Amino acid sequence: MSTQLTVAAATQQLMARTFADRTVDLPLGGDIFLLETHVAGLPYHHASEALEQLQAGDPLVLRREPTNSHDDLAIEILAVGGQKLGYVPRFRNPVLARLMDAGKDLFAIVAIIDANSRHALDGLPEIRLKISMRD
Repeated sequence: MSTQLTVAAATQQLMARTFADRTVDLPLGGDIFLLETHVAGLPYHHASEALEQLQAGDPLVLRREPTNSHDDLAIEILAVGGQKLGYVPRFRNPVLARLMDAGKDLFAIVAIIDANSRHALDGLPEIRLKISMRD
C-alpha cells in the first residue's frame, strides 16, 4: 500500500514540475469552429442597409425560424443591429438547427465581404461567415 502511495506522490510531483510553466488548453473548451458558408437569400432582404456598416470580423446573430413555411430547420442571419441579411443555406441547416434546438450557443462572424465574387448577385457582394459553437 505504501509503495502505491509513494508512486502516486512521485507521479503528482513530476506532473506538477512538467506543467508548472505551461498552460494546458482543455479539449473542447471555448469556441469550436463548425463551418464557413455564404449568406443565402441576400437579395431578398433589405440587406443593403446593413451592408454599409458591415465589415469582416463583425459578429452576426443566428436565430432559429422553425415556423418558416419553406424550411422548418431555417436559421436566420441578422446583423447585430437586427437587420435580416438572409439565411444559412438549406443544405447546411440540419446539424446546426438541431444543435440550436438542443440549447447549444451558435454564433457567427463575417469572414469575407466580396463584391467581385462570382457569387455576388444583384449588385450585392457575397458575404461569407464562419459559424462556431461556444462550449
